[in-house]
Amino acid sequence: MLPVFRPGETALVSSAGLRRGDCAVYSYQGRNLLHRVVKVAASGVWLSDDAGRIAPHLVGWENIRGKALSRNPLAGGLTGLVYSGLRRKFSRLFLNV
Repeated sequence: MLPVFRPGETALVSSAGLRRGDCAVYSYQGRNLLHRVVKVAASGVWLSDDAGRIAPHLVGWENIRGKALSRNPLAGGLTGLVYSGLRRKFSRLFLNV
């Protein structure tokens, strides 16, 4: 999730509602992970990384810890959604991902 968050960085997490474009923290196999919200559904949240290397995957609400808070405008909402989409397109063009 660079440059929004760095590996090992501490992030504040809010229990406020998630929406497309937000960065969500979730539990997976005993670890806390952070990915971009692609879609919010009744059964959980669809998440993916900004680089497009991880296919969108559904995470049930019971594993969602909350929304990662940041002063970085790329961390959430419409700005985050646009940034994520552009980064995926550039990754495919220049990195052959």
